[in-house]
Amino acid sequence: MSQLSVKFNLEHSKATLPKSFYDIDVTCNGDAHAVVQMKNECGHLLIWGDVAQQARDREIWHSVQQNQQPTVAGRSWLFINLLSRTIYAGADLYGLFPVFLYQDTDNIIVSSSRQALVEMLGRPIALNSNAMRCMLTFGQLFNEMSILENTHHISASSTFSLSLSSERLFKLKTGTLSEAANRTTNFSDAVEAVVESVRASIDNCQNPMLSLSGGLDSRLILACCEALNMKLPALCYGNKHSADAKIAAELASVCNIKLYTSSDLAGNVTIENSKRIALAGQGEVPIHHAHALIDASLVAATKNHTLLTGTGAETYRAFYYDRGMPGFSAFGLKCLNRLTMPRVERYITEEYGKTARTAFELFPEYAEQLQAQVRELLQALNDNSYSAAQFADNFYLKVRAARMVVAGQQLLDEDYNRTHPFLSPEVVSAIGSLPANFKVSSAFHRKAICKLSPKLGAINWDKTSKPLNKGLTLFQRYPGLASRFGFGHFFGKSSIPMFEYQYNQDTANNLEAVLKYIGINEEKNIQSCYSEMEKSGTLAHALGLTAVWQHLLMN
Repeated sequence: MSQLSVKFNLEHSKATLPKSFYDIDVTCNGDAHAVVQMKNECGHLLIWGDVAQQARDREIWHSVQQNQQPTVAGRSWLFINLLSRTIYAGADLYGLFPVFLYQDTDNIIVSSSRQALVEMLGRPIALNSNAMRCMLTFGQLFNEMSILENTHHISASSTFSLSLSSERLFKLKTGTLSEAANRTTNFSDAVEAVVESVRASIDNCQNPMLSLSGGLDSRLILACCEALNMKLPALCYGNKHSADAKIAAELASVCNIKLYTSSDLAGNVTIENSKRIALAGQGEVPIHHAHALIDASLVAATKNHTLLTGTGAETYRAFYYDRGMPGFSAFGLKCLNRLTMPRVERYITEEYGKTARTAFELFPEYAEQLQAQVRELLQALNDNSYSAAQFADNFYLKVRAARMVVAGQQLLDEDYNRTHPFLSPEVVSAIGSLPANFKVSSAFHRKAICKLSPKLGAINWDKTSKPLNKGLTLFQRYPGLASRFGFGHFFGKSSIPMFEYQYNQDTANNLEAVLKYIGINEEKNIQSCYSEMEKSGTLAHALGLTAVWQHLLMN
């Protein structure tokens, strides 16, 4: 519900600013709580984002008055300087609430979401074939690339200025990572930082609601609520018979809170909800990353709340750490970077390679260009002031979370406000500075939950099918080691999935049209494409994208 767009007609802007320029009308589904407006004779400032971080709005206002362009945690902004006829904007520190800049020969639109941008323009925008290839190859986009033509996705910690008087001069300043903390946080301080961040999220929002699953991120937020004696209603996506939904129901029951669940037990994808996802994400969010919109009845029952989500928490427990290995604490020592950094970089490259190999075979002429994007990201983030473990954290936070995870979160913005306790600067610093061994096997989450709420620690974890407080076996602690010895069934989900991603024949037929649109080798036919994707396990990924792209390519 923090969606907004501001449109500038270039023909007017070259002459004199229209009267309406001074009295911008920002609509946010009637929710004035979502967007803050400040104005004087010099300009008009719009601020939106995480409601828990609104205390930073005054800092933004003072900075733009001094011709500075700040980047702060959780709050993005747009400033229209009426005297210099210049637009300034900045995305928040971690890219949770990005800024979109659209330019064509007639219009400039600055928007908080792809959906709001298209609605303001009043017509569909063509999809960028380069971005579509990147999505099919890696499952996400990078840097300022957008799925929409003529559009910049202003990334985390970045700002831009654009003059309406000149030839639309566009200046982009890409943010850099903050200096790595030289201190080492202890466990108790990190737990306290998370608890206080949850308190701030609840205290500073209206109608708070917890997004609850069977995973550890939302369970830790619930444990914080229990420690604070704060009772929030919760919602849970997906099939009620899945492990996630069953555990979420048990968590809600022991805490005596109301839980809203899906009414669709099958959880099948339909034409209606795939179209809704397509319009909300404008092609950047595939079906399998759009749990929040699959069940329209659940959205209708829970909208107009502020959702507390676990966004960002996986930075310190998944991605690299879920493989686990004995002696992982060495990855937290900067003195060993020469040995450990190549391991982390190789892992990241291999992770993106899981879906990339088949794509490279389908359009080999683009393979080198696509591979170069990942190499450039690794080089840009590689800093000797970080340990290998911190490098992995920063890569996930700045690249994976800021583009793939946040794209899914943006689907919520038409119906909910959202706040992200794990991505306050205090929590990022505290958990990020923990010794590396706290990040393997979700150690911090498991210990924090059991400390804050023993009754939540006594409930099963879906990855082990036993109470969280029972700890882990050797092979559960180090699944990578178990796999090396040929033991692969000690760790991981093994129940009914949250949703059944069964695509209809139209989606399968449209896959060929999508592949041709993005420049597939014309010598290949749809059957050979299917065969290659099935062998590599990437067919479901491709169909999940096609299911949303087909609605947008029809226009």
